[in-house]
Amino acid sequence: MLNSIEIMKQHPVNMITMDTKILTYKSGKKGVRYLFECKDPESKAPKYIQFSDHIIAPRKSSHFHIFMGNDSQQSLLNEMENWPTYYPYQLSSEEVVEEMMSH
Repeated sequence: MLNSIEIMKQHPVNMITMDTKILTYKSGKKGVRYLFECKDPESKAPKYIQFSDHIIAPRKSSHFHIFMGNDSQQSLLNEMENWPTYYPYQLSSEEVVEEMMSH
């Protein structure tokens, strides 16, 4: 996985929305991933980005995940071990830990 924060700070790019995938995990829970792709061959930003907040229907999210890579959308969809997670900056360290433990 690429360091998403540093890459996007250093290489801003326009991404094209490609698709939305609803996934069913081994646990039986469902989640959604929004797929984006960079079409600029000169860009140093990741070619593929996926955004997930676990929420299929519109509502407020407590956190979200961003997956990035250059291989393929499918390789990112297959990623089930490494979930780069982002929380609102207002949360304290204790609140983030509590969120993570209940996730």
